[in-house]
Amino acid sequence: MENNYESIELTVKLVAKTGLFFACVDGEYSESEKIFIENYINNLSKVGPVDEVKEMLENALNVRFTLDEIVADTRELLGYFPEVEDKKAIVMSMYNFIQRVITADGVEHPNEVEALQKWAEALV
Repeated sequence: MENNYESIELTVKLVAKTGLFFACVDGEYSESEKIFIENYINNLSKVGPVDEVKEMLENALNVRFTLDEIVADTRELLGYFPEVEDKKAIVMSMYNFIQRVITADGVEHPNEVEALQKWAEALV
């Protein structure tokens, strides 16, 4: 059970960090991106409380995550799931989430698209 809680907590934190990274990679954290990420995190947080995420979102403009950090955290999360199909499902879910973050402000910036491609290549 503790292992399950750890994976849930890690998932919520990873989604927050990933969303913030991709929302800011174009140099602008738009209000629509912020609202999308906060709503998504609020829904995920219903599964388990994660106090750090609220602080992370509140300080989004002061915190910068790197693509390497996001990839490493994603790999850590995938380590909780021994089945290949589960790993694929998680990566696809994260990919879809990132796509929605990228399009939340109505603009697909080249930096966002490039970062998504590098993220996907690193996890294949």
